[in-house]
Amino acid sequence: MEEKTQGRNMGIDALRCLAMLFITCLHVLNQGGARNVAASASGWLMPLKVLANSGVNLYALISGWVLVYGRFRPARLLELWLQVLFWNLIVAALGTALEPGCMEGFWLRYCLPVSQKCYWYFTAYVGVYVLSPLLNPGIRRLTVRQARAMLLTVYLLFSLGTRLGLSWQGDPWYIGAGYSVLWLLALYVMGACARQGRLEELIPPKTAALLALAWAALICAASGLLSSLGELPEFWEKQRGMLLYYNSPGLTAFTLCMLLLFAGLRIPRGLTGLIRWLSPLTFGVYILHVHHVVWTSIQGLYKPLARLPGPIVPLAVIAAGAGLLLSCAALDWLRARLFRALRLRRRLEAALNKTGLFNQE
Repeated sequence: MEEKTQGRNMGIDALRCLAMLFITCLHVLNQGGARNVAASASGWLMPLKVLANSGVNLYALISGWVLVYGRFRPARLLELWLQVLFWNLIVAALGTALEPGCMEGFWLRYCLPVSQKCYWYFTAYVGVYVLSPLLNPGIRRLTVRQARAMLLTVYLLFSLGTRLGLSWQGDPWYIGAGYSVLWLLALYVMGACARQGRLEELIPPKTAALLALAWAALICAASGLLSSLGELPEFWEKQRGMLLYYNSPGLTAFTLCMLLLFAGLRIPRGLTGLIRWLSPLTFGVYILHVHHVVWTSIQGLYKPLARLPGPIVPLAVIAAGAGLLLSCAALDWLRARLFRALRLRRRLEAALNKTGLFNQE
């Protein structure tokens, strides 16, 4: 049985921390330039790319798993928006003080983050969270068998179906590579149905771990094979490019297996303190390190890592991603203490109650 603290599944909280580590590693690779390794070292980096590209899917699956039995809290959504605004303005002001003009054309976007394509994931998450009160009751009414069937149906339609469409006639759902509210909704439903369908009982942690390894190995093998073939016809060239799309069937299946692995994972007591501290701060890590000021400052910053020996590059990228994660988490911890001292959530709930639109009692 998993280690639980105050009713929380510590395995899921641990996975949330890992998901954000994977996201920071992804940005070290792409924006930071660490992925530009020599061809001879690219094979060493591929397993890490699978993990790094799985972070967004994991984060969204966790939202479905956790929130399907949760209460809709508009105050929590407002608090998240204020958290975004808090860091947007502080980092923008610091960036402008150090480099005047660096925020030119960005001030409006960062004051209105949801409507101005400031953070694509936050924008999509707001859409998912607002619709969750409609989704959750329906998912909770599903039987175990129905929930499992729904998960499979969503996977076939929005993951496999999108892949087939992109390969031939075009994107049937307008999901693209997965940067959309529709894809996050699909992941939310899959995560919620995995819990409602008690999928962790059908696929215990050891089996889930083996399946995750198998899917990761399959993606790596397919990438290696397609890369070794050189120039390819258009159809196969598309397959090579789509292997690590968020909504690719292989990556989606891998992340579902990871969710089931950690849902039933036993977490050592010695790690629970770190997980409890870091898990609530992961959203702040995302907001901080993809802010325009920070994002531009890390562009190409990690290119020297690509010149390390092949086996060392993945370890160096993970270390750099962990450093980015922990430094941003430490800053957001200060913000969290300030919000608690101000009793911000309680004040927001009281204000919403007074409107009569949302009863938070």
